[in-house]
Amino acid sequence: MSAAPANAAVLVAGASSQVGVFLLPRLLDAGYRVRALSLRASETVTIGDRLSWSHPDRERGGAREETSGLPRFLVSAGPPVLALELLERNPQIEKAVVFSTTSVLTKHASDDEAERELMARILREESQLRAQCRRSGTHLVLIRPTLVYGCGLDRNLSRLVRFGDRTGFIPVSSAADGLRQPVHAADLADLADAALGADTGGILEGPACGAEQLSYRAMVHRAAACCRRRVRCPEWPPRLLAAAAGLAGRLLGSSGINAQMVYRQAEDLVFDDHVFRSRLGYRPRPFRPTRADFSIPRELLRYRLPG
Repeated sequence: MSAAPANAAVLVAGASSQVGVFLLPRLLDAGYRVRALSLRASETVTIGDRLSWSHPDRERGGAREETSGLPRFLVSAGPPVLALELLERNPQIEKAVVFSTTSVLTKHASDDEAERELMARILREESQLRAQCRRSGTHLVLIRPTLVYGCGLDRNLSRLVRFGDRTGFIPVSSAADGLRQPVHAADLADLADAALGADTGGILEGPACGAEQLSYRAMVHRAAACCRRRVRCPEWPPRLLAAAAGLAGRLLGSSGINAQMVYRQAEDLVFDDHVFRSRLGYRPRPFRPTRADFSIPRELLRYRLPG
C-alpha cells in the first residue's frame, strides 16, 4: 500500500466499476481524500470524513466544492475519454492512473465492424491522453488489464456464471484451447495504489494480467464450479456456437455477444506484463475463483454510492 501525501485529494472516475469496488478502501487506508465519480450520483453524497460521491459533471464544469481542495491525482476505471476530459479541466493533476483494455491489442482487426470501431476510438483516446499529459506535465500510468473478474460486475466470466446459474450449462467451443490470463480486480486496485505512490516517470504503460495462463476451456470449467448448481460445459462445434452467439447478441441487443467471441476461444490472448511486475512490484494471484468472487464483498458495500 502506498502512503498518500498529506491531505492529498484523488479523483476516482468510474468508481462504481469492479476496480472501484476494491480501490476506494485502499485509497482511504493510504490516507487520501477521495472524490468518487459516478453517472448515478444526482447530488454530492459524503461518506465519512474523506470520501464523497458526485457526478463527473461537477468536475468537468468547474463546480467543485472549494473547501475540498483541488485534486492532485486521478485514477480512472471508466472510459478513457472521461479521464481525458477530467485532465483537460484539471491541469494541476500531478499523476493520472488510467485503465484501458488489452482488447485494443487483439480486436483492432476484428471481423466485427462494431468491435473494430470501438477499438479505434479507444486507441485515439489513449493517444489524446498521452498528448494531454505531455502538455500539462502530468505523469501517466496507462494500464491495460485482460479479463477482469472479482465481484460480479464484469461482462465476461460473471456473465457466464449467471448463465450457468439460470440454465445448468455453459457451452464452449470444441476448439477452446486458446490461452487466457484472468485478473482479479483487487489485484488491479493494488496496482493502481502502487502506481500513485511510485516514481513512474513521464509515461508508463503496459498490460496487466493474472498470474496464470490457462486454456479458455479450463477457465470456463473453473468458473462453472462457482455456480449455485451443478453446471455442465458441453462442447459445441465452433460454427454452431458462433451462430448461436450471433443470434443471442441480436435478440438481446448486445454487441458484446457475437460470433467473434466464439472464434477467439481458439486464440492465445496472453500478454507480457513485466513492466508493472518489475517497476511496481505487481504480483497478481492465480485463477482460483470461488463463489465469493462473483459478488461485491459485504464489507465493501459501505463505500458504495447509496442506492
